[in-house]
Amino acid sequence: MQKKLIERFPHQIVKINPTKYNELITQFGNLNRLLAWGHATAIEQLVTKTDCKTVIIDQFANEHVVLTALKRKHLSVDLTQRHRGEEDLVVAAASILARYTFVNALEEYKKQYGMEFPKGASAGTIAAGKHFVRSHGKEQLGQVAKLHFKTLDSIIPSKENGDN
Repeated sequence: MQKKLIERFPHQIVKINPTKYNELITQFGNLNRLLAWGHATAIEQLVTKTDCKTVIIDQFANEHVVLTALKRKHLSVDLTQRHRGEEDLVVAAASILARYTFVNALEEYKKQYGMEFPKGASAGTIAAGKHFVRSHGKEQLGQVAKLHFKTLDSIIPSKENGDN
């Protein structure tokens, strides 16, 4: 299904690998502002490709957060933000492409590092994180993981990861 969407419809994927994510979250200081920037970047590129200025997104933060990100890009669109936005076919398709990109990235890490990278913040994720640190060192963890979540404390205790 994902490949058919990619082949048949204009789309834009803003892929942020963990290294870049960890850098950007520090710059933006807030996950919602980072997500808004990602949405605004994809919207900007799609408007350029298609000249479509009617946009629907899943609402993940206060409405002004995405509007501010769009204004920073000097982008004027008819934006609708709503909870359960994936009820709209276009938003659902975007969610499918985002998930496809994420799962493919995990597969690439699996090939590169020879280990599984579970999704989410589960006990399996913590075990995989500890295994990664033992095998590759805690300095390398930022290449495969988001470092600002509390899960990090379960992988590397606060005293070791520089928090006090």
